[in-house]
Amino acid sequence: MRKTGFIWSDEFTKYNLGEGHPMNSKRMDVPYQLFRNLPIMNQQKIEIFSPEPASEVDVKRFHSPNYVKMMKSLSAAGAGFYGRFGLGTEECPVFPGMHEVSSLIVGGALEGAKRIMTGDVLQVFSLMGGLHHAFSERASGFCYYNDIVITIKYLQEEFGIDRLLYIDTDVHHGDGVLDAFYDSKNVLGISFHESGQFIFPGTGLSDEIGKGDGIGHSINMPLFPGTCDDQYIEIFEKVIPCIWEEYDPEFVIWQCGADGHFLDLLGHLNLTTNLYGYLGRRIAELSSKGSTKERLLLLGGGGYNPDSVARVWMTILAAIMDFDLPQASPKEWVDYCKKTYDLNVASQLADEKIDPKSIDRHILIEEANNQYLQVLIEEIIDSSTWENCIRDS
Repeated sequence: MRKTGFIWSDEFTKYNLGEGHPMNSKRMDVPYQLFRNLPIMNQQKIEIFSPEPASEVDVKRFHSPNYVKMMKSLSAAGAGFYGRFGLGTEECPVFPGMHEVSSLIVGGALEGAKRIMTGDVLQVFSLMGGLHHAFSERASGFCYYNDIVITIKYLQEEFGIDRLLYIDTDVHHGDGVLDAFYDSKNVLGISFHESGQFIFPGTGLSDEIGKGDGIGHSINMPLFPGTCDDQYIEIFEKVIPCIWEEYDPEFVIWQCGADGHFLDLLGHLNLTTNLYGYLGRRIAELSSKGSTKERLLLLGGGGYNPDSVARVWMTILAAIMDFDLPQASPKEWVDYCKKTYDLNVASQLADEKIDPKSIDRHILIEEANNQYLQVLIEEIIDSSTWENCIRDS
């Protein structure tokens, strides 16, 4: 069982974008309460770390001084609008303390990276992280500070990481991260997501493969609505392991959003906990090879049904630790969710698998995903990168 760190602060629940907004405190509290009531918490191989807010110096590794200044100003006011920076919109409303809690989230990711690099643990999971839509001067998609880009730059600048692999399995394209390193070969960005034809942010097509020195270092795999576990796994195995091993990263960051789950409120895929267990085992296995030396940082990302988010994240945590979860949901967790939120959670932690053939339009889904994959393969071949991995796909 790998020595694992877990990043948590009760202050994370203050990342609450308002009554009725999908990004609220409940979708963080419910997963943490499941963690507290699982036997995994009592394992000697897990250590809980409490983060400190990131400094302005760290935040400005990516975000512009003017953007940070406006974040602080509107955060103190607790209301306002600044359209140029995407602040005060429906998706990114201004709320009291948004600068402080966003800085704490960045601090959580940095704490995890530091703990890994100094050898305290091999891998770290920070539930409240993975805010992949934020740009240097623009809030977007519920994200204000991009903890992922900041952490990548921190690892590059403070620890000399030259090859970092970023994998994003959120239902939404990891646009803010892949854009930040679109012309760099020092970050290999991989994003599996529902096709932007059907969902925010509308980017992440198969032909977006990087530019300049970064050509071939952005791998985008859009998925057609309704995609199930087996279809996802087949595509993943055709392309990713070989490219991963050929790139031989020194560090891996995984944004493991839970919003691809079939019960999620915003996504349209048909993924189950079985898929996320597979990803946890497979990504941990790939991270154990070569120059990575098991250095793996997980950031929770999206997910807007508290029940499925909790079960997905704990399935991933158990998988990377090689720990068997109990079948039944802990009674204490079930009772807490009902009493606190009047929320009825699943009685079993694992889902039944969904048969792709039981889905309407299953032939269309398979054909569309094959077309997306074929475009990706052709683009990579044309760019003369990863040819050894692609020609046999």
